[in-house]
Amino acid sequence: MAMAFLQKLLNPSSVEVSGKADAQTNQLVAQGNPPYMEVRRRGDGWSVASVTAFAALVAFPTTAAQVEFYNNGSRLAVVSDLHCFKLLGTAVAEGESIWAMITTAKAVPTLTALTLYSMSGKAFEVPTATSELVTGVATTVVANGWMPYGSPNNFLAAATPFSGWSVPIDGKLIIPPGCSLCLQVVAAINTAAAYDTLGMTFDWVSATVDA
Repeated sequence: MAMAFLQKLLNPSSVEVSGKADAQTNQLVAQGNPPYMEVRRRGDGWSVASVTAFAALVAFPTTAAQVEFYNNGSRLAVVSDLHCFKLLGTAVAEGESIWAMITTAKAVPTLTALTLYSMSGKAFEVPTATSELVTGVATTVVANGWMPYGSPNNFLAAATPFSGWSVPIDGKLIIPPGCSLCLQVVAAINTAAAYDTLGMTFDWVSATVDA
């Protein structure tokens, strides 16, 4: 038998307010603010991406990470979006997708400092080898379940540069302390085409991953 309890609601001024329930006594909840408003208001949301053109892989990723984001702190890095920009295109039929994986616990990657930009107006941060987030480019990693994310982009025999896309992740990828998020672009061809701005948007959250 479920235990009955009385729930009290307080507004920001600590004044008690009433709640509502439906006919089955399920609590009715309305979201008063847009998604992410509260977590971004806390000032721990950041975006980070590569800044140098690179060629896509033409096979499943294994040990090659185009960008690596290592959690060198004690909080969780909770990913909200992945991003990529196609810098150059070619007049050949092609398709492309973003692949990602979370590593097991590993060593800090060799630093290639990619600037972190605040999602709530803070000054940007440039990582060091001991920062909470350490960024690496073209690193070698151990495969731990690469998967494609988002819808693929497909182009039919036309030079199509300057396309960009963003993949909503909404917390489905979490970087625990001592682990990395690795990203790679896989495409049907990798000649006369190049990509840039491969990265993520994330929030630092004071929580832990259950064993």
